[in-house]
Amino acid sequence: MTTVRNRLRATAVAAGLLTLFAATMHAPASAAPADGGAEYVALGDSGAATTGVQRFDPSAPFPCVRSTANTPKLVAADLGLRLDDRTCSGARIPDLTTGQRPGIAPQFDGLGPNTRLVTVHIGANDTEMTRFVVACHLAGLRGGACADPAWDPAIDGISAAYSAALQRITSLAPNAKIFVDGWPLYVRDGGCPALIGLRPEDAAVVQRAFDRLNSVVASAAAEYGATYIDTRTPSAGHDMCAPEGVRWFDPLVATETLAPYHPTLTGMRGVADLVVAAVRASGFQG
Repeated sequence: MTTVRNRLRATAVAAGLLTLFAATMHAPASAAPADGGAEYVALGDSGAATTGVQRFDPSAPFPCVRSTANTPKLVAADLGLRLDDRTCSGARIPDLTTGQRPGIAPQFDGLGPNTRLVTVHIGANDTEMTRFVVACHLAGLRGGACADPAWDPAIDGISAAYSAALQRITSLAPNAKIFVDGWPLYVRDGGCPALIGLRPEDAAVVQRAFDRLNSVVASAAAEYGATYIDTRTPSAGHDMCAPEGVRWFDPLVATETLAPYHPTLTGMRGVADLVVAAVRASGFQG
């Protein structure tokens, strides 16, 4: 019976990982904006772009898997700003300057002197977070430990590139306020059955990795005058172990988004509220 159960769990993990990989494909960015740039330009990866199949935006390049209810669109609506949403699933920091494949405009092409607000959510793909997290789930199913000595160096290694990206934003959009949002709480201490294969002690390892990534990004934001938005603390109780309608991210058996470790509609709304509050607190006038 145990063998059958393990096989079923492995099947569920494999199905979940397929959708996770699909959501992180390299994908096109949006077309170049009018001269001067939009008032609000959103930069980032699938953490900002998509809610999986929920409210899919047919006007966006399909592989980007953008949602009409993603955080940038909610922020733009709340602040009454014209948005150029450049977020795209699979994006890495180099895609800000060179595009995600030949012939695709870099995300930075959306920036200009008319840009007044920039939000940034990127970096997880650069650290190969998906590969490390997947390894932890699979290790748990096999009875192994979630321990890879390369994980911390991979996270720390994006610091210089991230800092350079923020510096470039200040150059391309000199009149803009820049806001960087981090990664919320994914897994609570001890985990839960929804985190298939992830042992209680390994749940802490995964969350510590996201917390480390937050520290790297927050440090870069402070260095270059961007505002870092802590989403980890306010998201307590909304992790992947929380019930549907409450959790901000779907677990491996992704019932809301079909994209494990990706934001739900509730999650996008929750992060958007934090971004809007931070923007307004900065004195920004929409």
